[in-house]
Amino acid sequence: MLKKSVRANLERLGSDLTAYRLAMDRIFSASPSEPCDCREYFFELLACVSRLYLDYLLLARELLTVGARRKPATDRQSKKVPLDKDHFRLLRSRFRERLESLPCWAHFEPEIPFSELTGLRTFTDYINSFALHLPEIYEEAIRAEQYAKRLLRDSEASGTVLAVSLEHLGRNHISFVLQALQWAADESTWRDP
Repeated sequence: MLKKSVRANLERLGSDLTAYRLAMDRIFSASPSEPCDCREYFFELLACVSRLYLDYLLLARELLTVGARRKPATDRQSKKVPLDKDHFRLLRSRFRERLESLPCWAHFEPEIPFSELTGLRTFTDYINSFALHLPEIYEEAIRAEQYAKRLLRDSEASGTVLAVSLEHLGRNHISFVLQALQWAADESTWRDP
């Protein structure tokens, strides 16, 4: 039986993963065009990835403990959710194209006080960061959501695969895209039209 706190954190994780995917998908249905729309879009993504990072911090240690206390996992319980490579390539390509085509970039000031330290010197630096990490988070979110549901359904399942998935999200992608999102969501980096 999962501890109450772990169950609550898993349920919140599921909601946060869905919220991130919906926020990112918004660029395909209602592309931001004005600087304020772009700021709002990046703020929404920033809030979503920040919540996912918090979920990672709250669950990572607990999930490894859950995994260690469980019986050895069966193939069904520990099976990794495969990556749909074609979907991922298409998503990354479409997302980059959509980002690059946003008219609001004409009002973006990429130079920030910490440009040298962050590596965020140009518009292209921001696009590269977003196009690399945000689709990666999206795809990993699909798998993490399935792992979380599996763990909520099956009290004998191991939490290890979800812990590894969240670690990948947190350490390899969220931590590297946070600064770009923070500056893209900041009012000081956008000029009024």
